[in-house]
Parts: sequence; structure tokens; C-alpha cells
Amino acid sequence: MMRLSIMAALVLAGSAARAGDIPYAPSADVPDYVATMTVQPSGNSTGSHTRIVTHHDGWARVDELGTVIYANPAKQITVSLSKDSNYSSVSINRETSTSYERIRAVTETGQTETHAGERCDVREVVRRDPDKQAPQLQWLSCLTADGIEIATRVSVNSSLFQSMAIVRLERRPVSAEEVELPANLLDVAQWLHFDQPPQAATAVRRPPDFAMHMQWQGAVRALRRHDPWTYDEISYPDGRRTLNIRNDQTGQALSFRAAKGGAFERLSICAECRPGDSLAIHLGRNVIPESMGRTDSVLGEACDWFDMAPGTFDINLSQCLTQDKIPLKIGSGGAWGPREEFVADEVQRRELKPDEILPPSDVLNRSNWDFPG
Repeated sequence: MMRLSIMAALVLAGSAARAGDIPYAPSADVPDYVATMTVQPSGNSTGSHTRIVTHHDGWARVDELGTVIYANPAKQITVSLSKDSNYSSVSINRETSTSYERIRAVTETGQTETHAGERCDVREVVRRDPDKQAPQLQWLSCLTADGIEIATRVSVNSSLFQSMAIVRLERRPVSAEEVELPANLLDVAQWLHFDQPPQAATAVRRPPDFAMHMQWQGAVRALRRHDPWTYDEISYPDGRRTLNIRNDQTGQALSFRAAKGGAFERLSICAECRPGDSLAIHLGRNVIPESMGRTDSVLGEACDWFDMAPGTFDINLSQCLTQDKIPLKIGSGGAWGPREEFVADEVQRRELKPDEILPPSDVLNRSNWDFPG
């Protein structure tokens, strides 16, 4: 029961939040406009807040709760920028043919509403996958005759989760600069600082640098450690890719995912991650591995198996570690999908250079994310 409730909460929080990020548009021909809206969470959530949507030529800029969101509904791209005195991040999401939350259908409900003097027609935006178990989610979008979304409702298991409606709508020319993505958005140097020296070790000796190559059923994995940085990249035969770069001392992190066929799906970079922003960082900094009481051998070197996420039943992550904490085998999954077990076929203990931790250049290429310019 604990596992089900945790997973349901994650699906609910992620899906509902993502639903509000992209203003639904029936086509790319929606006119320029600026909409001031009130967002009202339900239940015991915090009070209402203001959301401002500025739209031009298919791109919308959303200002909400200290976060700036750039979105292209036709391309199903969302770019979220958050910055304050303690936290800064960028998160890019693009719905692909395999994305769980992609739009699968849009249906007319026959209902009409009026908000701030504007009449609109209610449509249901179908995103849920009927073949996967999840909370019953429903997205309703109310559109004006010229395609402007002026109200939404998100329901979970028939209970209202969040609603949104305009208080003012201005149809006026909007310049490209008002919705333009920052030119240095994908400049990794502004987010991650690889040139910072590691903090001085106190009671614990610094683990050695290493570069490792691993395999599992045709998939290959590159794992590198340049303390306190870790680089972990996996490439699958079907084109899927994952990349995680993190600093266990400072909380800096980069996470990337490509879908089957290689389509870029998600990129997240945070200069200081909040707890829970990155599961890998959360586990690495707050969970103490537990011995599983068994040993193994890889490339003639002994290792001991550890549960890397004890007490977190959904994750099922284990590693076979050498005396100097190098994982010669990494097992994951099994609770909600097929279990993977990567095994090292090459290990190099050597000093790494900071540029060996940098992400591949294609991950930060604007054209690979369908960004203009």
C-alpha cells in the first residue's frame, strides 16, 4: 500500500503541474494576447495566485509564482526557469510519441462558459494512457472562438484538483522579444560550475577518480567520478538515452532523457537542487546504503553488494562496491519494470579532468530542442 500511494502521488503531482504549464491551443494560428489569470488549487493547498500568459506566433511566456515558463503548444515544448536567492534551475520538457502525458485526443463537451465577459467552449484534452494504471485524471480547457484558452480545470478521480480562469484578456500585438527564450539558456557554465574545487575532506577520505564502461543486454553505460562530481550516461539499442551529472556536495545537477528513436524528451539543470528535485541527489546525500550480506567478483576484483535506497520500496537500487567504493555491478528496477543489471567490462582508476564530466554537445544544441535561433 505504501508503494502504491507514493507512486500515485508522484504521478498526480507531476501530471497536474505539467498540465498547467502549456496553455492548450487548437492550432498555431492563435492571435497575440496577454491574459491575466487566477489559479485556484483545491483542498488544503495554498491560496490562489496570479498567472500571466503572453502569446506571440505560437510561443507563450507564462509568469507564475516566481517562475518563468516558455511554451510552444503546437510543438508540445515547455521550458521552465526558476531563480531566487537560494535556488536556480531550468527544465525543458518535450512530449514525444512515447511520453505518458502527451495529448492523445481532444473532444468537444458541448458546454459553454463565460469568464471576464469572454465566452468560451469547453473541450476535454485527453492525455491519460488507458493501458497504464494511474489516478483518473481529466483536463478541461475552455477556448474562445479565436482559440485562446481562458479557463481550465484539472480533476483527479472526479474531484477538482485545480482550476484557472482569466480576470483580464488583452488582444494586442506582442513583440517576439516578449516571448523569446534567453540566448544563454543552454550555456551549461551558468548553471554548473565544474571549476570549483571540492570541499576539504574531514573524517572521510576522498574517493578516487575513475572512468568505467559497463554493459547490459546491448545497452552501454559510461560512469565516471571526479569527486565530488559523478557522470552517468546510458545508451540503449532502441535509441533511448539517459544522462545524470551531479555534485554530491553542492547539489548542482544535470539530468537528460531521450525517448525511443532518440527524440530529445527532457533536460533539467539546477545550480542548487531542492530536496526531491533529483532523486539521485536526494538518495546520494540523505540515504545510507545497507549491506546485503553477499559478495561478487568482476574483472577479477571482489565487491560487496549494498542496497543503495533502503526503505524506499519503489526504487530497488543496488550496487556491488569495491573497497574504494567503485560500483562494478549496478542493479535497478524490478518493482515497476524489467530489472537492469549493468556489469563493468573496463575500469580505469586515474585522475579525471573536469571536461570529462561535461555533457555531450548535442544535449545542449538548441536545434535538437526545436528552439528558434
